[in-house]
Amino acid sequence: MIYEVILLYIVFWIILCENKSIETIIIGSILCLAVALLNKNFLSLKNNKQGYFFKKLRYWTEYVWVLIKEVFIANFNVAKIVLSPNINISPDVVTFQTKLESEFCRTMLANSITLTPGTITVSMENNMLTVHCLDKEYIDGLLDSKFEKILLKVEG
Repeated sequence: MIYEVILLYIVFWIILCENKSIETIIIGSILCLAVALLNKNFLSLKNNKQGYFFKKLRYWTEYVWVLIKEVFIANFNVAKIVLSPNINISPDVVTFQTKLESEFCRTMLANSITLTPGTITVSMENNMLTVHCLDKEYIDGLLDSKFEKILLKVEG
């Protein structure tokens, strides 16, 4: 765990450095090691939300990429509907239950659905989400959500 954080710090240091000389990389690596060791307890506590975040960094990265991809695809689908000479939509409102337990992950799911063009989260009460879809075809994507699958991994 600590080695991954040190490596992440070093990669971030190298990206931010203007000068890529060997001296800069060595000094940066030493500083990254010192910062990681000083924050070792902070990063490794199980009940600590920051430590939890670093442990699940891979899933969060996957989540962001899936979100960007889905927003991109949905933009094209909605643009195709809107720019079509005869708008053929069948809007619908669907209520479904999510398996997510934490309020934070449920909120992330609801906001991700709203960020994706063509869908809006109307209501979120406990595990029940009510979503308005521009087209009935979008309902299948909600019930078998990639977002929810990744967030379930994040919850552990």
